[in-house]
Amino acid sequence: MQKLTTQRQAILDVINLSDKHWDADEVATALKERNNPIGIATVYRGLAALAELGLIESIQLADKKRYERASKDHHDHLVCQVCGMIEEFCKTEIERLQEIVAREHGFEIQDHQLLLFGICKSCKTGEK
Repeated sequence: MQKLTTQRQAILDVINLSDKHWDADEVATALKERNNPIGIATVYRGLAALAELGLIESIQLADKKRYERASKDHHDHLVCQVCGMIEEFCKTEIERLQEIVAREHGFEIQDHQLLLFGICKSCKTGEK
């Protein structure tokens, strides 16, 4: 069983205080700005441990993992492949279709993540 060390608690506090999707470098920077510098290797290990404990959620993007609060309601993600923006959404129709597909295949869903990759409106229109 993983322990919730002081360093892991500091990482958890950074993530739990926002709705942001954090990568390890951003967490390390935020900790440093709070006068609590933690080495990047320790941040990576801490994030992995917190995810294993179910205290944070992770999503794997092409370039790196992102982490967010585990206390949010279920949602899926739109990911812009140009600017990296991540937008959350939840559609009951999508959730219902996933259950239908699983049932048709005799499959029991334990958990899932839906990531839709594309280009956000701002990047498409050049409004950044």
